[in-house]
Amino acid sequence: MNVKVDKRQILDRWAQPIPRSSPFQETGVAGFAVYGGWIAQKEKSSRLVGTERYRTASDILSNISIVAAGVRYFLNLLARPEWKVDGDDDDESKESAEWLEEIMNDMETPWARMIRRSGMYRFHGFGIQEWVAKKRDDGKIGIKDIESRPQHTIQRWQVDDKGTVTGVWQTSPQTGQEIGLSRNKIIYLLDDTLTDSPEGMGWFRHLVDPAERLKVYLQLEGYGFQRDLNGTPIGRAPLSQINKMVQQKKITQAQADTLIDGMRSFVQMQAKSPDTGMVIDSQPFESMTADGFSVSAVPQWGLELLQQTAGALPQMGEAISRLTYDMARIIGVEGLLAGSEGEGSLALSKDKSKNIYLTVNSTLHDMAAQFSKDLLDPLWALNGLPAEKKPRFTTEDVSFKDVEQISAVLRDMATAGAVLQPDDPAIDDVRDLMGISRAPEIAPELRGMMQRQAAGLPPDPNELDPETGQPVGGPFDPVTGKPGKGPKMIRADSVPPKKVEKRVERRKQVDD
Repeated sequence: MNVKVDKRQILDRWAQPIPRSSPFQETGVAGFAVYGGWIAQKEKSSRLVGTERYRTASDILSNISIVAAGVRYFLNLLARPEWKVDGDDDDESKESAEWLEEIMNDMETPWARMIRRSGMYRFHGFGIQEWVAKKRDDGKIGIKDIESRPQHTIQRWQVDDKGTVTGVWQTSPQTGQEIGLSRNKIIYLLDDTLTDSPEGMGWFRHLVDPAERLKVYLQLEGYGFQRDLNGTPIGRAPLSQINKMVQQKKITQAQADTLIDGMRSFVQMQAKSPDTGMVIDSQPFESMTADGFSVSAVPQWGLELLQQTAGALPQMGEAISRLTYDMARIIGVEGLLAGSEGEGSLALSKDKSKNIYLTVNSTLHDMAAQFSKDLLDPLWALNGLPAEKKPRFTTEDVSFKDVEQISAVLRDMATAGAVLQPDDPAIDDVRDLMGISRAPEIAPELRGMMQRQAAGLPPDPNELDPETGQPVGGPFDPVTGKPGKGPKMIRADSVPPKKVEKRVERRKQVDD
């Protein structure tokens, strides 16, 4: 049946203008499709679809050495920095921050271990942690624990019309039943740099193809070492004479096969063993010619190696090194390979370390922002606390701190005039980096004396040594504050006040 199509109507429909939309209304939709909670996959390989992708990732993590080392290195760096609670400067905000730090240290799972576990979202694409509340002795509601919900158990997603995740369905490995986890009960971390799919796209996805090629290269290299006898084995045996003896029924076929079985096994050998060797007959060929009976210089039995040029093992090694470096570069840990080939420098190693530090810092900042939203918002609501006083999580930067370099900078600052005060917190920071105990607390009298000395000021005539009771500046003139000439120590309170006032007034007149 012929159907007439009105081209004008089609063109008019395509030419319709885009309707105006409110700036307060979301108009577009997400770029992924969900059917019954299942996310439509665009992967062609069955090894990357559904829960099979996590088995593939587990195989890469377990069997590729650079990936295993890199993941552990990254996660250990991630768990090292200290998490802090940052709020306003008023007393109420400071009290809330201190209370939240108590909650962080009162969970069943240590905070650093939980952070290390949560950091796997960068590799898998997403991560889900479920928090559980508890009632505290002070009457407030705290956090009992934050538990991981592995990626391979999350199979269905609950999203709204715009693609926003409102919850997930977890399949229990024990019973196979689905467990619903609401969005307001979980901490949802997502690597959405390259896709807006709820499952994200982690670093493991980029490692699949290099890992497969690396396995093939390693297998071929193993075959090359096993087959390498520095040449191809060639065996020589008097087969014509043996067959003739079989035909003449001097020996049986089984006896003939036994004669050459050892030679055949050696030639077909895949790999040498420590006791590999052969003993063969050295009898030469004999023949009858017109000149009489002659003996050949060639033995009837022989074994040698067909010499050949160097194989492809060096090139195979270079290909393996290149793939290993590419995989390390994907997860940002190529610094672990610096110097492995006898090349590189300290400057190169430091530069590579800075790259991984930047990556870890970026991950920490993303995690701190998400934890502040997914954990602190419901915690504040449960306790009925004012939202405007809600603090936020912050983390230290991941970087190697060189004590000698820091000390040199502080010394240069002091030379330029920025002298550290005795109670400056930088002193204790340097002591912490050195692994020694912190400086004892300084008495107020001694601190004042040290500050005047550091500033180049004369001793205060009214300041006494807390131990001896004598002036900290030694014998002094109570008017000028300069050291006196007499050997006797003069206490500041031993001079009559009126006499001091008269001498001060007289000094002023002389100066004028």
